[in-house]
Amino acid sequence: MRKTVRWTLAAATAFCAAVSAATPGQALSQAQEAADCQGDALRLCSPYIPDHAKIHTCLVTYKAYLSPACRSIIAPAKKRR
Repeated sequence: MRKTVRWTLAAATAFCAAVSAATPGQALSQAQEAADCQGDALRLCSPYIPDHAKIHTCLVTYKAYLSPACRSIIAPAKKRR
């Protein structure tokens, strides 16, 4: 059981790091961004771990339910002109 939990946490962290690496211009470090979305990924998208693309799609789909920190990474506010 512990190995499964560790593996799930590692997969969620790796996914969040990959998502943050694909999001240019963020001031936060990749590690902080991964930490910001890890709980949301586990809570909302655990059936899709370790498929990074499906987890990202899941987080985008459930952006209304994300923590504010994760939401700012997954769906950043559009810049006003």
